[in-house]
Amino acid sequence: MRKLAWSLALLALALCLGSLPAMAQTTFFSDLGTGSNVYNCCSGWTMSGSGTLGNYVFDANEFMAGATGSLTQIDIGLGYVEGTNSFFVALYSDTNNLPGTLLGQWNDLSSSQQFGGCCGLVSITGITGITLTSGQDYFLVIGPTDNNSTLWGAWNLNSTGANGLLLQASSGCSNGGAAGCNWSSFSGSTLGAFDVIGSTGQTVPEPSSLLLLGTGFVAAFGSIRRKLKK
Repeated sequence: MRKLAWSLALLALALCLGSLPAMAQTTFFSDLGTGSNVYNCCSGWTMSGSGTLGNYVFDANEFMAGATGSLTQIDIGLGYVEGTNSFFVALYSDTNNLPGTLLGQWNDLSSSQQFGGCCGLVSITGITGITLTSGQDYFLVIGPTDNNSTLWGAWNLNSTGANGLLLQASSGCSNGGAAGCNWSSFSGSTLGAFDVIGSTGQTVPEPSSLLLLGTGFVAAFGSIRRKLKK
C-alpha cells in the first residue's frame, strides 16, 4: 500500500508539472488582417532577381517592437509570380532609418501562394537567440537567394491600413544578402503584410493547473507522513 500511495503521489506531481502552461506568446508587431482578408491579394512590392525583370529588387520594411522578449516566429504575405522560387528573409536593427546590424537571416525560402490569391503565409518558426526590445525600430528585409535568379515575387500589401517606412534597393546588395545595398527610401508607404511573434518569458498558470499542482503536493505530503509514522 505504501508503494502504491507513493507511486500515485509521483504520478500526480508528474501530471501537474506536465499541465503547466508554456511561455505566453507575444505579438511584437503585426499588420495582418483576419479571415479571408489577411492581406491585399493583388497589390504588393516587387521582389525579384535580375533574370526576369532585368534588375534585382530587395525590399525592407521598418517596424517597432511592441514588447521586449525572445523572437520565435515571423510570418510574411509573399506571393509568387514566376521564376526560381527562392528568397531570403533577414532581420536588422535600425540605424538612422537604414538596416544596421544583421540579427538573423533565413535562406532558401519559398512561397506556396501564387500572387493574386490569398492567404498563404511564408512562416519562419523555431527562431532562437534573438531578443527584441520594446520601443526599438527594426527592419525586415526580403530579397532573392541569388541576385541573378529568375525569381519574381511580390510582398503583398497589408489590408489593415498600416503605413510606415519602406526601402527598396536594386544595386550594391551582396549576392543573397542585404549588405551594401543602396537603399531608396519611401516614407509613409503602405507596408508589406507580416507579423513578428515571440515570448516575453511570462506565464499565466491556469486555475486547473494550480489545482492539480496543489493536489499533487497534498498527495505527496500525505504519503510521506504516513510512511514516517510507520
